[in-house]
This record gives sequence, structure tokens and C-alpha cells, in this order.
Amino acid sequence: MFTRLSYKDFFRSSQQLLAIEPRLPQENYPEHTHDFNELVLVTKGSGRHILNGYPHELHQGMVLYINADDHHLYENVDNLHLTNILLKPENDFKFIHNVDAILQDLAPNQSQYKMVKHQVLSNINQQIALLQQDPLNALQQESSFLQILNLVQQNQYCVNVNQDSRGGRDENLYQLLRYLSFNFKQEINWQQLSQDFQLPLRSLQRMVKEKLGITPQQYVNKLRLSYAYYQLKFSEKAIIDIALESGYSDSSYFASCFKHEFGFCPRELR
Repeated sequence: MFTRLSYKDFFRSSQQLLAIEPRLPQENYPEHTHDFNELVLVTKGSGRHILNGYPHELHQGMVLYINADDHHLYENVDNLHLTNILLKPENDFKFIHNVDAILQDLAPNQSQYKMVKHQVLSNINQQIALLQQDPLNALQQESSFLQILNLVQQNQYCVNVNQDSRGGRDENLYQLLRYLSFNFKQEINWQQLSQDFQLPLRSLQRMVKEKLGITPQQYVNKLRLSYAYYQLKFSEKAIIDIALESGYSDSSYFASCFKHEFGFCPRELR
């Protein structure tokens, strides 16, 4: 049974439209749900987010919309900083309307999360500061919230690696990490990716190691094993099929890697 968080613990009154809940840092937090929606902005650090049983690695600049009926948790956090904008499901805005489509576009689709450029985070943080000034000033709150949504919509990272780069090396690195987050099952051609994301191979390897503390291939392996973990836990698929789906052609090697990562064999999770 999941813990269910209530908006009454975060909103000052029933008239308040939005509430800001910073997590500086966000600790590991068990699986839970809530009776409010939330727009989550990753402002620093990294961690693993499990949404409705599907894992994804979080990094600075990611933006995700969590619906009230979703269940999620945070684990493997490393100096993870989040800013959560809490909204009541009914969205009783007085001055802005029809924002649900924009918000739902930010809801993660399995591993496909939205990201924004680093320099945009400071502009978003300015609007968040305005949101916090007077929680009962509806006009100010809705105006600032609309500005945040506009900044996110206008500055999302592109997913298609064949498109021109929209930023410098840091932005290219985050685009690469996002690409890997939903292409980790396939065999990775690092030389090709270095060309696609305009990152020399040595720079790619160095930047990933500096950012995540592990090599690019180790990062891919973690994504594969995270996927396998939750397939083992939440599906009835055969272990050998899960190994193949996760990018491992050798089930014995898969079991060895899995035990090294989690401390127990795949069969022990069943």
C-alpha cells in the first residue's frame, strides 16, 4: 500500500492555487501517491525516478509532470535538488485556462522526459520566487506559472539526434544522456553518437565521467539493469526474455551483472 500525500499538508488554505515544495536535497523517498498534481523541476544533482513502475535516471534540467493518480519514488539520489510546484487536480485558475494540454505534454512517457537548457533554469527560478512571495495573489501566481510553462515549452531539448544542436557542449551532453535513456537496449556505437551530438569521443567519455562518476558504458549498463529490475518485479516475463529485452544476449552474463549491481540474483526478486 502506497503512502498518500494530501494537499492539506502543503497548501495554506483551500483558496491557494499553487504551492511550492523545494527539496534541497531530495532524499531517497519510498513509493507514494498524492491527491494533487505536481510539476517537478530538477535543478541539481542526479537520481533514479520510478514512475508507475518505469525507471529513469534524473539529471539537472529535467521537467516532469506527475498526475495525482500516478505512483512514484526516488532512489539512488546524489545531491538531487528538486523544486515541486503543487497543483490541485481541478486547476481552478481564474485568469488562465486550458493549460492541461501543456501540462500533460510534460508528463513522462516511460523514459521520455522533457529537458530545458541550463541557462533557462535561472529564469524559471526567478518566476518560482515570485510564486512564493504571495501564495494568495491569484493574478501574480497564475502569471508567473504561465511564464514558467512558456519557458519550458520554448526551451525544450530536441530528441532527434539528426537535428542541429541547439546549444554548447553541456547541452549536447544532456541531449546525449536523454537519448541514451530510451535507446539503452540497443547496441551503442559511441563513435557514431560522438558525431551525432557533436562531442569528440574523448570529450564525451570525460564529460560523462565528470558528471555521473561512471563511464558512458557503465551508465548504459545501469539503465539496462534498472529496466530489468522493474520488469522482474512487475511483469511475469521469463528471465531470459527480460535479459534479451534489456540488451543482454547472454543470460549468464546478465545474471552476473545484475548481482553485481543489486547484490542478489534475478531469481531472488521473483
